[in-house]
Amino acid sequence: MSARRYVICDIEATGLDEDCDIIEIALITFQDEKVFDVYETLINPLKPIPEFISSLTAITNRSLKEAPKFYEVADAIRMRLDGSVFVSHNTEFDLGLLKKKYGEMGQELKVKNFCTLKVAQHEIPGLTNYNLDALCSFFNIKIIDRHRAIGDARATLELFKELLQLRFKTYTKILYLPHHEKILKKIPAKAGILYFKDQSGKVIRFESSFNMEKTARELLIAKAENRDLLVSANSIDHEITGSALIAEFKKLLFKPYLPHWMIVVQDQNGEKVFRVRPFKKNLPGLWYFKEYSDAKIKLKSLNFELKDQKYAYREGGKSKEEVLRHNHKVDTLSKEARFPSEHLIILGEGRSLGEKSLIVIRNNHVLGYGYTEASEEEIYASPESYLTRRFFQHLGADLSARKYLRVLKNLRHKTEGWRSLSDPC
Repeated sequence: MSARRYVICDIEATGLDEDCDIIEIALITFQDEKVFDVYETLINPLKPIPEFISSLTAITNRSLKEAPKFYEVADAIRMRLDGSVFVSHNTEFDLGLLKKKYGEMGQELKVKNFCTLKVAQHEIPGLTNYNLDALCSFFNIKIIDRHRAIGDARATLELFKELLQLRFKTYTKILYLPHHEKILKKIPAKAGILYFKDQSGKVIRFESSFNMEKTARELLIAKAENRDLLVSANSIDHEITGSALIAEFKKLLFKPYLPHWMIVVQDQNGEKVFRVRPFKKNLPGLWYFKEYSDAKIKLKSLNFELKDQKYAYREGGKSKEEVLRHNHKVDTLSKEARFPSEHLIILGEGRSLGEKSLIVIRNNHVLGYGYTEASEEEIYASPESYLTRRFFQHLGADLSARKYLRVLKNLRHKTEGWRSLSDPC
């Protein structure tokens, strides 16, 4: 890498068509991670330039009239390019135009090239745009003197440096962008909540996690499905909560859970049945959904569990014993949507050594959470006295806690546990 000499080039032209001509060129010679030479010049195209080009670049016909012709600077350009790697953003255009100009002089230009546009498309899949502005924004590169050869060449050099770092990794594809790698090193492998922020410091995404470092790395891997976050995430703040469930509660403060449908149990002539209903705040439900299709899938699954093959094809209604057995099945299936106990406490790790986190459930609702260094005996004796945040029948908190307990039940390595509280407050 260090032995090679690279010449970063940017060309301003009279347009983008086949008959376009060079009006300005900048060449920056880069080797051993240092800039050794900077060359820039206007070039007289021997014809007037379009008004929109003049407006875009601030290059006037008057200034070009006094500029050298291409053949007058051809040797100075070739001297810098010979033996080097030609670098530009859209090499097909820039190098193609130079080859055309040398061809008009009866000369052939052969040079190895590195196109930052194509390399970026290969190394960073899934971006919406790969123009110089978009990629410089992506890597937090400031462009000074945009649409002037030297300004764009300097920006291309900084982009080239970023892409070189990606190219010379031991893996063939980028895992993380350079500025994200620095951020990820500061995130601990602990439970908490992540705050992804854009360049202005605005929070654009919240994530709760058992392991914040692992979650952040998964979300910032350079792949198409992470595109939006990759482009916008400039920094990440984190908050250790000890308990991933408390992190989920904090996330709900910023992003409340708002279902549209729910499954309820209704009595139909003494027989209990599951029904999908629109969500109503004061109407208790068992399962909640944002999409109607998801609610119907769950209902179909529940009804399949209730189906009694023994009497599937028998005419007439069910007997009293069959209805009782059916209702018992409904009650059993309904339990999976409730807490394992009406009153329970979840104890887990705290935010620091010696601290514990606690979450209290009363009457099938999350009552609140808190932190303490008290002993377990003291906590179990009066759990409510250690709560620092309380809820009042918070649906999102209840659903998160139910889901969390199911996950906790299946974990091999548990840092948290729960037990029933026999006496409600």
